[in-house]
Amino acid sequence: MITFWMWAVLAFALPPVTEEASRGEIDWTRLQLVATATGSAPGGSLNSPEAMEAAARRSLGPAFVAMAREVPVTSTLRAGELMDAGNAVADRLGSNLSLWEVQEARYFTSGQVELEAALSLQRWLRPALVDMARGRERESPPSSSVSGLVVDARGLDVGFAIAPELRGPDGATLYSVATLTQGAASATGPVIYVSDAADPLGVARAGLDPIFVRAQSVQNGVDLTLSAADVGRVLQEASASPFLLQGKVVVVVSR
Repeated sequence: MITFWMWAVLAFALPPVTEEASRGEIDWTRLQLVATATGSAPGGSLNSPEAMEAAARRSLGPAFVAMAREVPVTSTLRAGELMDAGNAVADRLGSNLSLWEVQEARYFTSGQVELEAALSLQRWLRPALVDMARGRERESPPSSSVSGLVVDARGLDVGFAIAPELRGPDGATLYSVATLTQGAASATGPVIYVSDAADPLGVARAGLDPIFVRAQSVQNGVDLTLSAADVGRVLQEASASPFLLQGKVVVVVSR
């Protein structure tokens, strides 16, 4: 198994798992919002590349605000609700919406300028995720080599969320954003989604010696149920290794 994962680190990048949003898309593998804007206007100085780029930048801000509100945080909570809460976390989320960055600029002979920009969901939602995290750092060194958890949800009609829950067949929560330490919530967040277990970003998240489990069903659109046997395996290993506390969880989906 380790040999396979070491090979996967060297593999070519695979297409990310994405979902269409109102003004762009959500990249659930890289955990980012992606938007594209074009700047164009007739006549005078507005035809300069600088003016066109400025016009494109002005339209990106509202695009990210609109998309950010749509992001599912859990099965019952959208980011817009966090933004409207009227508290310190909401204020920081509003401020963090300016953290988007231009990834690529394309200049056309017509004078148009097209900008592709991304907003890291982890950086943007960090205040909320840290606020929800309840896990405590381990005081003793790990006694297991298990580095992470890979959940195979292929073939299931699973939706996406920043912080889905993993549950047992009895409905008890095995893993959620509350499982994380505040350090992990600040650095990585709960999960990423990939379409192939060999995706290098998945390997980087789950490490070289993860547990592989199969999701049995989907609850509430995004939460995943594991078998009793797999819950037992995960709990046993988690008692000896901090992979759940650290958010070393990858979900493999069919798309």
